[in-house]
Amino acid sequence: MRFNSTISVGLLASVGMCRVASRRFIERPIVAHYMVGGVQEKDIIQDIKDAKSIGLDGFALNYDQFEWWSNDTVNFMFNHADELGGFSLFFSFDHGKGILKDPLDYATYFTTYSGRPSYLKMKDRNGDARKPVLSTFGGENIKNDRWNQFKKTVGDVLIIPGFSEVYNPTTNFFQGRSALDGVFNWNSWPTVQEDRVAVSAAVDRTFQTAARNANKYFMMGISPLQFKHTSYGNWYRRGEDNLENRIGQILNVQPDMVQLQTWNDGGESHYMGRLHPEPLDNRTKALTDGYDHTGYWQILASFINAWKRRDTSTANMYPTNGKPVQGTFWHHTLTIGGSCYADEIAKPGSIMTGGEDAVSGVILVAQNKQGLKAEVKVGNVRLGNVISLSPGFNKFKLTGLEKLVPGKVQVEVWDGSTMVGGGYGSIEVTREKALCNYNFQVVGLPS
Repeated sequence: MRFNSTISVGLLASVGMCRVASRRFIERPIVAHYMVGGVQEKDIIQDIKDAKSIGLDGFALNYDQFEWWSNDTVNFMFNHADELGGFSLFFSFDHGKGILKDPLDYATYFTTYSGRPSYLKMKDRNGDARKPVLSTFGGENIKNDRWNQFKKTVGDVLIIPGFSEVYNPTTNFFQGRSALDGVFNWNSWPTVQEDRVAVSAAVDRTFQTAARNANKYFMMGISPLQFKHTSYGNWYRRGEDNLENRIGQILNVQPDMVQLQTWNDGGESHYMGRLHPEPLDNRTKALTDGYDHTGYWQILASFINAWKRRDTSTANMYPTNGKPVQGTFWHHTLTIGGSCYADEIAKPGSIMTGGEDAVSGVILVAQNKQGLKAEVKVGNVRLGNVISLSPGFNKFKLTGLEKLVPGKVQVEVWDGSTMVGGGYGSIEVTREKALCNYNFQVVGLPS
């Protein structure tokens, strides 16, 4: 995880607010990972409102360095979450960059906010006390005694770290890790070595078993893809056969917590919220400009509703917009074998082994609607067969996109001769672009 930030966001906000909402306890939170960068206060307010509008319970704040801009953003976040109410925050301290090395580095900072009304508290599974949650990105090598020392220093806390380098856990994972109160499996995609496979929940189930055996929490992630293309990181973790499958996996596994990865990490292309320009370096701006991912919201709201109902499958996921259909589709805009004529960085090898020229998506159909059909077209040419839709959750993936380019992708849903919903990609799919950009174009429908 990386997030560069150099732009001013104004003076440090006052800690006090005129209205403070009462504390709200959440038993099974579903949150989004939020990269703390220097953004404007108005954008922080909008991010909270957007997340609440699709049903999210809060943000896990990825914090990796003590800078004035990061401190301003955190302060703004807590002030407005306190004021707006119904939205929780907790820290995910980032050990990946190497600035934060030891938990005691941020002990004082944690306690500055852990008592705020909007700070997420959950029940200690070894008692009845409600304690503030703390997570991480990385930190796999932190010894158990350091976490114990952290607990002695800060008092009440539930430590649920996010590990990205534990690929083969065992069901006795918590042996020697008694200070931890749970674990978050960061890996919501196949590894780069696994090539063209669908995302699996096998590792999640092992972590969950380990957590249950030790009376700990298990947090599971959900993410569309991971694509990074910079001088300091160049890889692709497969997004095909991912998000549309992960939805059902989470409902089936029933973890204790869910975390969307991420709300705003433009550098790794898995953002599901709005991106704001100030924290993004020029390279990230070039790879994300025009690639709006808020189309995911068309299916996320129904998924979040299903999670909160404790549904164990996608069977009762219906549109939330009051219309016959609602959905999202996504695809690359440069073919896998395409060329990049102005890119000083070579395309990642893992896009060649793991990527596909495909259009994937989810279409939700209203409970009383039968006989709907979906067509995917590139330009005016249909890609694959017509898709027969059933009421509820319909996922699809159509390959062969490379044979029909250049062209813009569109998906239309028909009820006989009446078109009841359509989505239209604005970026043309081609075999050549200036940059080797394998970010997804994400389109919501009806648009």
